Amino acid sequence: METDRQKSVLGVASVIGAALFFSLNTPLARLAYDGGSTPQTVVFIRVVLCVIGISLFALLSGRRLALPRPAVLPVIGVAVFIVLQGMCYLSSIAYIPVGLAALLFYTFPVMVAVASRLVDGGVLGKPRIIGFTAAFMGVALAIGPSFDVLDWRGIALALAAAFFNMFVFLFSSRALRHTSSVAVALYGNLGSVPLLGLGLIIFGGFQLPESDIGWAGLGGVAVFYTLAMVLHFTAIGMIGKTRSALMYNLEPLASIGAAAVLLGEVLEPLQYLGGAIIIMALVLSDWWAGRRSIQKETDR
Repeated sequence: METDRQKSVLGVASVIGAALFFSLNTPLARLAYDGGSTPQTVVFIRVVLCVIGISLFALLSGRRLALPRPAVLPVIGVAVFIVLQGMCYLSSIAYIPVGLAALLFYTFPVMVAVASRLVDGGVLGKPRIIGFTAAFMGVALAIGPSFDVLDWRGIALALAAAFFNMFVFLFSSRALRHTSSVAVALYGNLGSVPLLGLGLIIFGGFQLPESDIGWAGLGGVAVFYTLAMVLHFTAIGMIGKTRSALMYNLEPLASIGAAAVLLGEVLEPLQYLGGAIIIMALVLSDWWAGRRSIQKETDR
């Protein structure tokens, strides 16, 4: 029992760390764009440096990086959807504010929970259904105040990124049944490198920043993405994909805060209200569902 409790605490700590590090990616990426770089270049570099960083971490810590045959297809799925999610999310902030992109992207916990119900036969229950309904009302508020002046491409890309991130969670969960979180993080990102390289050829050439602030943004994205990826897969292995996804609600708050500090970005009051509803709905639904689960165990 104590080991399970410790595992849960470490899993929660890993989610919090991953959420905070992931949250810095979008405002730092905007700095890289302002410095002359492109979404394709930023995503490519952060993944390549992530592979190098995870490899060094595994070497220094003596982690095993075996990839059993049953894990191969799920890891390929992780690689494909890391590319799609990363490209959509970091491209969305070229069209809409970072804070709004973060709020739209963080509808993915809803998608993960629903997909788990459909694919794995899990039970959503009344708390999650109510919470998810409220979350989508929050999305409507977040978009509504400036919908007429927002670029629809940014909205579509942010929501597409959320959809693709759902698949990262689903495939990660399957891969982690057969190998370690570090192996999934390494091979998932390694497998995405040739896909991103192809994207550079198709959608635009390699474009590095041309200013110090652009380089700072690009370097920050690479470092924080690497740390976040290791913690992300560690959390899924310890506390599961659905609970991990629901606890990422810290990330949009941190992204909005970082965008305000780094970019001077301010949203409309109703957009902040919508964001608060999204986050509160998901947090409370997770808390309510957890209490119901504990009560059922007690009743037995």
